[in-house]
This record gives sequence, C-alpha cells and structure tokens, in this order.
Amino acid sequence: MIEVYSIQQWLFDTAHGRYDIDLAESGVQFQRVADITIDPGWELDYSPDRGEAATREAIASLYGRTSADGVVVSHGAQEALYLLYRSLLRPGDHVVTTTPGWQQAWEVPAAIGCQVSKFTWRPGTPFDVDALIAATTPATTMITLNSPNNPGGRLIDPQAWRRLTDFARTRGIWLVNDEEYLLDFGASVAQQYERGISVSSLSKVYGLPSLRFGWVVCTPEVAEQIVNYKRYTTVSNSLLCERIGTRVLTDRQRHIDRYQRLVDAGRGILDSFARDHAEQLELVEPQGTPFAWCHLRAGRSDEVAERLLAEERVLVMPAEVFGATAGLRISFARPPALLEEGLARVGRQVKKLATP
Repeated sequence: MIEVYSIQQWLFDTAHGRYDIDLAESGVQFQRVADITIDPGWELDYSPDRGEAATREAIASLYGRTSADGVVVSHGAQEALYLLYRSLLRPGDHVVTTTPGWQQAWEVPAAIGCQVSKFTWRPGTPFDVDALIAATTPATTMITLNSPNNPGGRLIDPQAWRRLTDFARTRGIWLVNDEEYLLDFGASVAQQYERGISVSSLSKVYGLPSLRFGWVVCTPEVAEQIVNYKRYTTVSNSLLCERIGTRVLTDRQRHIDRYQRLVDAGRGILDSFARDHAEQLELVEPQGTPFAWCHLRAGRSDEVAERLLAEERVLVMPAEVFGATAGLRISFARPPALLEEGLARVGRQVKKLATP
C-alpha cells in the first residue's frame, strides 16, 4: 500500500485555511489572470493527447531542438514523472533517488514492484557522485534526481554531471532530472546524455501553478510510451491552459525577468533574517532556487512549523515532510513587504528555541 504523501497532507490538510502568509510554496509568487492574455475566441475542445504542435515546438525550442517528437505536455510536472515511472519501470527493476525529497520518487516505483535505494543528499553538502554510484546495483534501470534541488536548494555541478552521465552510459541507465528551477535548458540532462530525461513546468519559475502545465523531454520512443499511458489517465490537457502556456513560453523573457527581480530582492531580505537569527539557525546558500533551507540548531522543525500556523498564521515547510529533521524550507521570491512581515513572524518563533 502506498504511503500517505506527507508533503501534500501538510499543505492541503493540516495547513489549509490556517495561514495568511505563504512562505512554503516552492515557486515564485503566483501571478493572476490579469497578468496573462486569454483570447475569448479560443475553443474549449480537447487538446491532442501529447499536446498541441505549437506548444510542443515552443518547449522543444527551449532545449535547442528542431523536432518536438520527444516532447509530451503533461498535467503538471508530477504527472510527467508518474507517467515516466509507469512507462519505463517494471517489477524487479532497481531505482536510485535522493532524499530529502519528494515521496513520489520512491513510493511510485516501489508500488510498481521496484527495489528503491534512497541516497541522502544533505542540504548544504556537495553532491557525492561516488556515494550515488555505490548505491546502484546490476538491476538499476533508473536514477531520478532533482537539480536545482528541492528542498535543499543546491545544484549538481557540471563535473559531477559528467561523471554521472559517463557512468550511466556504460550501464544504459535512465537519468531522470526534475528541472523545475533550471533557467538554461542547454544544460539539461536531456542535452547531455541520450538516455537523459528532463521534466519541468510553468509552476515554479513562472508562478503559474494553476495552469497545471508541465512537460517531459525524452527520446521519441519513450514519448510514445508516455502518450499511450497518458491515454489511460488524464487523456489530454486543458486546451485553454496549453494555449496560455504557449503564449507564456513565447514571451518567456518577461516572466524570467519577473522571477529574477523577486529572487534578487527577496534574497537580501532573507540574508538579513539569517544574520539576525544566526544563533537559532544556519542558512544554506541557495543555488538557483527561489527558496532556501535553514538548519535549526535546536528544536523540532515540525513543532516550529505548527506553532507558526497556530500563532503567526505563516506557512513554511518543515524538514519532516521531506523525510529529514531539524530544518525549515522557506520561500523568499515574494513581494518584499510580504516577505519581511512573514520572516518577522518566523523570527518570533525561532527566537524561542533553546540554543546550544
């Protein structure tokens, strides 16, 4: 039986309706309908199961590809990952993934009948390629990664990627990378390795999670398997959302500029907060993410997060929902006034923690 998805349970059950300030959602501050363009003449028909041609071509262009044959549009990045696992994995396969992270990466393969090894990538530490390779077995068929990493906020550096792709190539292992926070898709794993698969969406960098617009970039053969499995799940995406998403991608730089403005302004506010509370927490310097991990020097992070809801009406992500302890993930790509108020409330609670 698949385990309760603790991240979603925290967000949608425990915290729902109990906060005024959201420093938990891991993307940039959301946009509004007024920030996008909708053509009232668009029909409300089904979209093609793999996505409209113009949509897939816009995604392919991000990767410098002239063909969209290996592109499938999905109902958010999570559906893309689910379809990949269901399409490529079989009972008895071995999968390596990282923790702390998203339960889907180990729960869905395990539900299929795979053996799963969780490699610990502690926030703030370099990615240990040797340790990950040591976690593989002769039955390993897939390695699933997330770089820039959520929740740790760190990157796998280019040298580590080269070593990892060289190893995967000798064994024919699929390398899947959740690239939600990647801005330059020229650096995508799908560009570096023939069995590299990229998953991303418009949710995090673009602040458009309501569109549920995701994609996967892979080989044409894998794309066909994904499309066939998708026909048994959501069939197709919202044509309305696809067309909005296509317009967003064709006007991509405007959205990237907005993202960067909020990240740059928020980072200064976050750094000041971390300095003021250095006795209670340690900030892990984020690398290309709109959130940061903070190690708590004392106390339970789930208890701090619960008190923030109950007493401050602020939502953050405690380490426990990611399979870790003693940490908070705090999103800082927010309007400055909102972020300052939210962090002031967080500060009131962490000040109460005993220090070593």
